[in-house]
Amino acid sequence: MQRENIERNHFNQITQKLTPYYYPDLEENMNSTDESDWSVVKKGYIEGTKLSEPIYNSVNKNNIAWNIMSYDFMNNAPAPSTVHPNLWRMEQMNNVNGLFEVIKNSVYQIRSYDLSTMSIIKSSHGWIVIDPLCGSENAVKGWRIFKSKIDPSANLIAIFITHSHVDHYKGVMGLISDAGKKILTNKKQSDFANYEYDKDYVAVIAPNGFYDESISENLYLGGCMSRRAIYMYGSSLPRDQYGHIGSGLGKTVGTTTGSIPVPTIEVVPENEDITTFKVDGLSITMQDVPGTEAPAEMHIYFSDYKMLCPGENVTHTMHNLLTPRGAKVRDPKAFGRAIDRAMKLFPDTEVIIGTHHWPIWGKERCLDVMKKERDMYYFFNDQVIRLLNKGMNMEEIASVFQLPASLRREYYNRGYYGSINHNVKAVVQRYIGWWDGNPANYFKQTDEEVAERFVEDMGGAEKVLEKARQRFEQGDYRWTISLTRHIVFDQSGKTSDQLRKQAKELEADAMEQLAYSFEAGTWRNIFLSGAFELRGYKLSQIVSKTDMINSLCANLKSLPIDYMFEYLTTLIDGFQAGDIKSSYCVIFGASPACRNYYYMIELENGVFHYKQCEKENDIDIQSTVLRFKDQTAFVEQLKDFLMGQAGDYAMADIFRYIDLNPTDWNIIEPLKK
Repeated sequence: MQRENIERNHFNQITQKLTPYYYPDLEENMNSTDESDWSVVKKGYIEGTKLSEPIYNSVNKNNIAWNIMSYDFMNNAPAPSTVHPNLWRMEQMNNVNGLFEVIKNSVYQIRSYDLSTMSIIKSSHGWIVIDPLCGSENAVKGWRIFKSKIDPSANLIAIFITHSHVDHYKGVMGLISDAGKKILTNKKQSDFANYEYDKDYVAVIAPNGFYDESISENLYLGGCMSRRAIYMYGSSLPRDQYGHIGSGLGKTVGTTTGSIPVPTIEVVPENEDITTFKVDGLSITMQDVPGTEAPAEMHIYFSDYKMLCPGENVTHTMHNLLTPRGAKVRDPKAFGRAIDRAMKLFPDTEVIIGTHHWPIWGKERCLDVMKKERDMYYFFNDQVIRLLNKGMNMEEIASVFQLPASLRREYYNRGYYGSINHNVKAVVQRYIGWWDGNPANYFKQTDEEVAERFVEDMGGAEKVLEKARQRFEQGDYRWTISLTRHIVFDQSGKTSDQLRKQAKELEADAMEQLAYSFEAGTWRNIFLSGAFELRGYKLSQIVSKTDMINSLCANLKSLPIDYMFEYLTTLIDGFQAGDIKSSYCVIFGASPACRNYYYMIELENGVFHYKQCEKENDIDIQSTVLRFKDQTAFVEQLKDFLMGQAGDYAMADIFRYIDLNPTDWNIIEPLKK
């Protein structure tokens, strides 16, 4: 990409013009503590484990799944004017990768082998893993490095998953396969009161509600979230001082393979909010903390090591209360209560191992970090509510909100990943929703309708563009974007292609300049991604219809039958199918003599219904009966239909309303008609 040469220090110019709480003040006196020292970041590093070559995707051998070396331009370099110094410092620390010893001969971590961190804990007869990274290739690479340096015959006993986000479980199956084992099944929670190990199987232990939430977030809404995640994580941006340098919580997401595992058990709390297992000689207590950083999440405490893994509720950055990629809004009060409860349950904690970044050592230091992160989330909750009750709306609160100095000067409470502005809006959304109470904002027109009228009433695109250029020269980049976006979204046909192109370029320039000012890696990535796409560089991968169908059907085959049908409910174009009524009895089973599964399927009122039933008393005898050998046979028939294969398909009247969603829809420009 060709970029304009920037002679001025735009970053300094911006911070002098805009609210310092929104664009954090460079002169902020952040505490320099042991946690921020490079000696702590590098503590326990094992020589020879820094990645020196890319990790390749195991399916597409030419596709680089992970390349930490692409960030080498940052090492030992001062912050350039195009990157917020606090973010530059954090991402230099995130560059430190390899195998680290956390507790001598007992606890190890693989860091920056992708976005998340994998922990490896010694048990009586082998090793227990927590959160095996974003995908199989990276998890296997980390595990093999661990074996080569620490234990060549390492026996994988169990895998704990802290929560229902993809970067914490997608490597499970690759790790288990590499160990030559399978997931342990047919076990009850009571079996783990004193579980040793199985030489052929690995126990996978996840928080209560894990599978439901993983499916809901990463499959049902996978298309939408994946497209938005390209902006949030900046994974397609060039890696240099003008582009991607990291995401605050870690570098970025890779292009690794993996799937949602069906865990051996999901931990249901037995004593209020806690459950204690004994797994291969280790006493492990799990604290159930739903609705915090993930809808399904747990803290894990190893009393033998006085070590706490708090999932993602305690990290070295302010977290998101609503992730920019889109998900259920999070509860700041639940964050605070979970941390507070952990401080009371595990007061002897001497080490905190996070699922991102590096550990925290020392009892006093652990408690201090937990206390201040707890209070940060409480502060968001309480003060946003207070200001709402003064009549302030979301934007007004976000424009003036700041943390007290005692909290904001701790580097681990800074907005490298989450941000004050975004988190304020999340709290507002959680409590009172998107509307601010003003009727003028209740029944608004679409962006395209507003753009057409705005441009016309301002005297045409040329006049709007002239005003935008003036604002840009004044360093008023936010208003430059507000003006130019109307030209970009004006679909009236009155704006020439040349003027629209100029508006796109100017909007991209303004977004780029704003990006350079942000302390949050996610904000930087979002604005730079928008700038790139305005300049004609599509960051999302264009997927063919054939590949979309293959991916859809592969997902359907991997799901339990109920989840398969639940997924299909989200794919039906109910607007087109509104007047259709059709029903079937679908039987999965090789023959009447075998174990069969019966489902009633119905499409009515634009809604796809399903229910499992007993043949004797629940089946509608007036429905057409269809028998499939198994779930795979059902999906293969669906696949043939979607591919346009000739044939007589019994469920064609339902199948034809399945809507295949593209993966490259516009964000920064109007949707294609």
